[in-house]
Amino acid sequence: MAFESISAAKDAKNDEFYTQLVDIQLELNNYTDKFKDKIVFCNCDDSFESNFVKYFLMNFNRLGLKELIATGYKRSSVVGKEIGEANMPYILRVTDTHKYLVGTQKDLDVAGARYFLQSEKSRIMTPLIGNEAIDDDGNKIYVTVKETTIDENGKTRKKNVKKELYYEAGDFRSDMCITLLKEADIVVTNPPFSLFREFLTTLMKYEKKFLIIGNINCITYKEVFPLLKNNKIWLGNGMSRKISGFIVPEYYGLYGTEANINKKGERIVSTNNALWLTNLDHAKRHQMLPLDLGFTYRNHEDMYPTYDNYKAINVDKTNQIPCDYKGLMGVPITFLDVFCPEQFEIIGLSSKDGSTDVPRFFDNEHYNGYTRGKVVTGMESNLPILNVKGKGGTLCKKEGCKDLYQLYWRIFIRYTKEYINSHPEIFNNEEEDNG
Repeated sequence: MAFESISAAKDAKNDEFYTQLVDIQLELNNYTDKFKDKIVFCNCDDSFESNFVKYFLMNFNRLGLKELIATGYKRSSVVGKEIGEANMPYILRVTDTHKYLVGTQKDLDVAGARYFLQSEKSRIMTPLIGNEAIDDDGNKIYVTVKETTIDENGKTRKKNVKKELYYEAGDFRSDMCITLLKEADIVVTNPPFSLFREFLTTLMKYEKKFLIIGNINCITYKEVFPLLKNNKIWLGNGMSRKISGFIVPEYYGLYGTEANINKKGERIVSTNNALWLTNLDHAKRHQMLPLDLGFTYRNHEDMYPTYDNYKAINVDKTNQIPCDYKGLMGVPITFLDVFCPEQFEIIGLSSKDGSTDVPRFFDNEHYNGYTRGKVVTGMESNLPILNVKGKGGTLCKKEGCKDLYQLYWRIFIRYTKEYINSHPEIFNNEEEDNG
């Protein structure tokens, strides 16, 4: 499955997933007013490969860019063969002084962008260098790696070895790339899956505007969720099918029923678990869920059971959020696709390890002495538990059994007070505000 392929890439640090131009165009078209007189930095993008670079070259005039900067970690194997040679990591810098771009009223097409890269590379590209990793106090950074050796008996031995961390040329953490980052106004890229947490942390450290791609599970990361909760970052114009698929190298397996090779010969792995993450405002973010969805808590209480281990009602689907409930609601993480901060506030997240910046929803003491059934496993985790007859799974104690069902992650939300007060005709029930 595509999900498995992306997860495998993360584990293996195989980060060669390239975004299709059509997906970039669909998302970037929602932010065209954000780029005028701005320096855009694509800091995980080989210019001969990246469709992000092509997009900004093609739309340089229309967006009114001040400058486009791109840095590539290494030459990759996906589409570079068709464009030209670039045997070392480099910096691409295109400014409004390049008359090829701004001397005409029309923007470039894909072929024009490719020709520009070929013909102008000696003037717009300079080599990158790497450096040893130094922390903020000037101390060397060390990492532990596993080294494999074969002894005199032919047996494989693995041991942990402490080594100095070195940033290869083009690594977004290297000194040269950080200097460029400080210059930039907006970062737009598909960062390495294996380094997503560190990448986002770096952007926040330098207070940069950004539009990046991540796996849907990044919502639950301790480095990400508190930012979502506090409205410092949010989703772009959609998750799931809003990103139709990624271009992968020739050696990469075509996983999933929707994997294919397109007319250009590109190998595409489709996915339904990617999303855009940003701190650029957009119209969709302020679109409220309509109140006429047909779901109410009043007279439908059985549809919204409370958790056995937390005082909130469960909502199985985002489109079933009751329009008249003032208390806490547990909703799937896909809720963030329709989250409007004027309508809802985020209270917390249930997490497998409880590591996110949220309350502990699980009461270990409450379940001491119980044995775990086939469905209800890992009861030490911080996940919501439903007590629902016939739902599946049991959690048993000597004196009897309870029908329990352990759910996947839930985001806990409630309507804002401002929203409730502005709709007295809806919120006229007197149920307890359990938050």
